[in-house]
Amino acid sequence: MKRAGSHKEHLDRLDLAIQAENVTVAYDGQPVLWDINLEIPAGSVTAVIGPNKAGKTTLLKTMLGLVKPSAGRVYVFSRPTMTLKNDIGWVPERSSVDWTFPTTVQDVALMGSYNRLRTGGRPKKTDRELAEEALEKTGLLELRKKPVSDISRGQQQRALIARALVQDPRIYIMDEPFFSADEESEEIILNVLESVKKAGKTAIIAHHDILTTPRYFDEAAFINVRKIASGPVSEVFNEETLKATYGSKISFIKILSPENGDAE
Repeated sequence: MKRAGSHKEHLDRLDLAIQAENVTVAYDGQPVLWDINLEIPAGSVTAVIGPNKAGKTTLLKTMLGLVKPSAGRVYVFSRPTMTLKNDIGWVPERSSVDWTFPTTVQDVALMGSYNRLRTGGRPKKTDRELAEEALEKTGLLELRKKPVSDISRGQQQRALIARALVQDPRIYIMDEPFFSADEESEEIILNVLESVKKAGKTAIIAHHDILTTPRYFDEAAFINVRKIASGPVSEVFNEETLKATYGSKISFIKILSPENGDAE
């Protein structure tokens, strides 16, 4: 396994939002990710794709600094992950959150301002304005006073995205935001991702729906414990990559052309 480079070697790569070098993660001695080398361009909307237990969520949490690699390093804009942790907004999968907690939709959005507050401080007027703007972008403004336990699964996922928008990071990392999304939520999330990209920011998203990948993303990383392929969707989204990622189970899926949606 190639040794990860020094921090100095990364200082001129500000065109890359994330660099993972020789990243291995193991739980109880069992590798979940193995020797992952990955570069995610700044300003891209990138999908992380793979089957169940491929290591997608673990990879995202390693980028966040929530999981420490057994080997290798992750850089965020050329710096070690933990030094820029406030520049990364985390949107977990809806099912990983306890929605019985007694709080409102607006309160969830305001949580995105906590990294800017002093200990014991309260959100300022500007934070509340940012929360209202984020709730409007996610279609939740009229529901802001409702308990989060009383809204739909898709709306709960959007509340988590609103929280990240209030944080205003340079990188958004989202774990399966489309998984529980209804048609309305799906369209709203896509609009949010478009606005994130227009602002010059980066979104990295674990994604399960292979056939929507060419329409939703401009970059993709295919993993199954190891990295299979990564790069522009127009280059890496093909039958060869999908079969290498999923095995023979992928044979029945029609591969869509990223340009026009026709079957290849």
